[in-house]
Amino acid sequence: MARSKSTPREALSELISLHLLAEQAHHENPFRPDWFDPELRSALAERLIEREVWPQVQQDSVPDQELRAIYQKAIDAFVHPRLVDAGFLVVYTGAPMKPGPRAEREATAKALAAMVASRIIRGPEDFEAIAKDPAWRGRLVTFRRTVQGPDQPFSAEVGAAVLKLKAPGDTTPLIQDPDGFFLATYAGEKPPVNQSFAEVRAELRQRYYERWRVQRIEQLTREMAKGHRVESHPQLLNQNAPERGS
Repeated sequence: MARSKSTPREALSELISLHLLAEQAHHENPFRPDWFDPELRSALAERLIEREVWPQVQQDSVPDQELRAIYQKAIDAFVHPRLVDAGFLVVYTGAPMKPGPRAEREATAKALAAMVASRIIRGPEDFEAIAKDPAWRGRLVTFRRTVQGPDQPFSAEVGAAVLKLKAPGDTTPLIQDPDGFFLATYAGEKPPVNQSFAEVRAELRQRYYERWRVQRIEQLTREMAKGHRVESHPQLLNQNAPERGS
């Protein structure tokens, strides 16, 4: 770049003159933004979102307090003894049932148990086929597949019998409790688990993040809209959210 032939004093004078001319032009033609210009409004909104919203909705922003609450609600998934996956044939009665209908259900349950004992049961599919048989369906025999613990989802009486099952083909004798009569057959099992909150925190954060992010964005946009005549469309923020980690 060629050097200016002006002396330092002359260069300073030129710079001052240019500055004064710029100031005069600004006063004569001040910048008046068109606040109704869609492009300007969109640019301002994007800048506001980048500054006020995105820093508060990153994955590491999910509070531990909320994650702990989720952990406690789902504690049975992280801390449990041995569980047995089983298929059930059930004849429900319920405590309020009158003696006559109860006796009929009991007779059905005993006949069902005798029939099951006479067959080779290989797994829950055999129980499900029995429950679909019109002869048994008409007598209110139902099928259910679930994972049973010591006392849930069915009672402790059911749990005690089911937890004795060890292998495919194992089937309980007829079980009775206040809800009715049960037969169960082994399908599989889950080993005991004892995972602390610290061990599953990262997994919980990853699973919960998307739902939390949507809720947090809605909360922030409502707070930003307070005291202003604005339209709040938090769903648009979620649609245009940057990719996680970007």
